[in-house]
Order: sequence, then C-alpha cells, then structure tokens
Amino acid sequence: MRHLAQNRRLAIRCASAAARWAGCDGGLASSTGATLTRSLRPPPLPTPTWLSARSSGALTTQQEEPPASSSGSPADQNQKAVVLSKRLPQDFVENTLMPHLESQLLENIKAYTPAELAQIARAYSKMEPRQYALCKQLSAQIMDRMVGFEAVDIVDVLGPMWIMLPGDDVLFEAFEERILKKLDDFTALNLIGLIRVYNKRASKHHKLLAVLLPRLRELLKDYEAIELSEMLMSVAQSPEAAQDMDVLMVIVPEIERRYSEVSLVHAINNVWALVRLGVFHEGLMGLVANDLRNSRQSKDITPAYMSRIAWIYRRCDSWDMVSEAMMPLIRSSAAEFRCGEFARLAQALPDEEALLRRIADFLRAGLQEMGRKDFLLFFLGCVHGGLLEVELEAVEDPLSLVGQCLRYAREEQDNFKRDDVQKIVYLLQFSEKHRHVLASLPQSWNATKDETLDYIRARA
Repeated sequence: MRHLAQNRRLAIRCASAAARWAGCDGGLASSTGATLTRSLRPPPLPTPTWLSARSSGALTTQQEEPPASSSGSPADQNQKAVVLSKRLPQDFVENTLMPHLESQLLENIKAYTPAELAQIARAYSKMEPRQYALCKQLSAQIMDRMVGFEAVDIVDVLGPMWIMLPGDDVLFEAFEERILKKLDDFTALNLIGLIRVYNKRASKHHKLLAVLLPRLRELLKDYEAIELSEMLMSVAQSPEAAQDMDVLMVIVPEIERRYSEVSLVHAINNVWALVRLGVFHEGLMGLVANDLRNSRQSKDITPAYMSRIAWIYRRCDSWDMVSEAMMPLIRSSAAEFRCGEFARLAQALPDEEALLRRIADFLRAGLQEMGRKDFLLFFLGCVHGGLLEVELEAVEDPLSLVGQCLRYAREEQDNFKRDDVQKIVYLLQFSEKHRHVLASLPQSWNATKDETLDYIRARA
C-alpha cells in the first residue's frame, strides 16, 4: 500500500509539471514538448538502400551493375574482371608437355626407386617419338639399381626396355643375371613373358633358357588343364608366335598329357590354336577325331564349332578323319548357321555346293536387314562357294542371288568403308567364276576399284 501511494504521488507531480509546461506559450510548449519527446525516443535506423530504391521506383528484377569508377580499389576491380580460358594448341603435348616432362625426368632420374623406374619405362615406351638420351639414361639408372629389382619389377620393365633399346646387350645381360637370382619368385606366366621377350632378341640367351624352360615345365604341373588351354590360345593370338616354339614345346606336351581333364570344346580350341601357329599335332587331332565320332559327345556341337572343325581338318588335309561324323551334323543344322560361320564353312568346304546353297537360302531371307559386316561375310561365302549366278543377265535380275547382293551394295554404298570396297574387289578379282561382277559394282566405288586393280596388276 505504501508503494502504491508513492507511485501515485510521483504520477501527480509529473502531471502538474506537464501542465505548467503546457501553460506557457503554445508554440514554445509544442516545440519544447516535441523536443523533449524526440529526446526520449531512440534515434531512427537508416533506411535500407533497397527500400529507398523501391520507394523511388528504381528497383528492378535484375541486379544492375554499378558504373565503373576509377575510384574503385584494384582488389575490387580484379574480383569483377572476367577471366577467359585459352584453348590449348594442338601441338601442346608434342612441343610443350613432353619436352618439359623429359627434361624433368633427366634431371631427377637418380631419385626414383626400381618400381618407379619400371612405371616410367612402361609409360615412356608407349610414346612416340622418344628421346634416345632419356632411354639411355633410364637404362643406366636401371643397371645401377639392379640389385633392388624384384621379380614383379623385372616383369614390368623388361618388355618396355626391349621396345626402347632392343640392342642394349649390357642391359639384358644384367637382367639375365638378376632373373637367375630371383628365379623362385616368378610364376609360370611370368616365365612365359620373359622367355618371349628374350626370344625376340637376335642373340639367343641359351644359358638363361636352359634354366627357365625346366622351371616352367615344373610350374605348369600346378595349373588346371583349362588354364593351360587359355595360355595356348593367348600365345596363338600373337603375331610373333612363330618365335615362341620354346614355350609351345613345354605347354603342348602338358596339354596332351591332361587331355581327359578338358571338355571337347576346349580340345577343339587347342587344336585350332596349334593350326593357326602352323603346327600339325597328329596326337591331339587324333584324340579330337575320336571324340567327334562319339555321338554322345558330338551331338551338342554348335554351328560355330562345326565350321571351325571343318576349317581345322581341311587345313591339315585330314578331313577324312571327321567327315563321316561331321557332315550329318552340319546338314541337320543348316538353318542355324550365321554369316560368319557360313563364310568359314564355304572356305573349308567349297566343293559342297548343295549344302552351301541350302545355308545361303536360309540367310538370304534376311539379306536386306543385314549389317555391313554380315553382308561382307555372306558375300564372301557366296563367292568362295561359287553360289552367284554366272549369266550376265542375272546381274540385273532382282530375284537372282547376285542381283540381290548388288542391290544391297547400291543401296548401302555410302556406308561402306574404303577397306570394305577393297575386300570386295580383291575377292571378285581372284575369282575367275565371278570376276564379271566387278563391272556392276556401284559407280561411286570406281576410284577405289581402279586403284585396287592397278595395285593387283603391279604386284602380279
């Protein structure tokens, strides 16, 4: 109660004071009161620029760039500057990047470990052109660090160094000594790779091979028979396989010894790989022929392997070994042959015209829907099998086989590459029966045709 009374008295005093102020001159009272009121209020906040812009009608939906002013600081001007990236020149790698990398490698070559030297050699062997000085410096550094090279490093670096310095006898003799010291650390695949590299050299390293080949024969005993087949297939794919007879002399006896551990398909692939290498292995071919004569094993052979078997045994003049077992299978599967299988069969059995014509009739139904590659294979099979009509009027007959092939060629002439046209010209030029078809090829091929024919005549 006491506090309420005090508050009341304070309020009355304030009110009487206000009244005395109001009783003075009106202008003075109003101005003084306004001044007192303003002094009691907090100072007003500055108006935001966007609000003042809106009130003045200057606000737009897009942010406007302030006019450039010379009074702005250099830092602000750099932030607002637009940086355009310059396109690299076409010769940047050849004339700028590679010389810089080569100079850096030459300067820091002694700082690399054996594993890093192997990586550098692998990468640099793929570049053209190469600096001979860098190759020699890389060879010298490898010989200095040879004691630090492990088996995996030797496998990585040996092939690239042969590409870059095939005549560096000192380097390869140093590798030979290191290989003999690390012999137990190499796998069978590693040894095959090492042997294949040393077989490419002009001078045979008989001492090294005399150690590596027995070791390889010992290691192959731990591999599955299917893995041995894959090794043989890999060797057969190489264009330099003729130099790998040392490897074949180790792999093939092991494959023959474990023949019963693989399927008939793998056995056919083994014989096919050997024939591609120019090797006629009578033992393996006899084993495969025996399995083919067994109807239980040969009944599920696909057309792809039928054509491969025909090619293998005709190439080796041994078709009589399997003809009785294979011909019924091929005839019963005529409708299942594709263009590639038909072409291979026509090359292997060109004298079986009735069989080839039957297969061609099945494929002929989808001639207009064939791709360019399928058409080339189909045309190859027709020419090798002598299936195209020889009458001159058949060329313009839309129902004849040769007429339909020429129609396809004219409709798709713009989609054939130069190599494709050359293959067709070669094929027809060396076929006396179908050479007349050359005159009916699309006119847009005339330049390539004439050039190819001139080349054939010059070579003859």
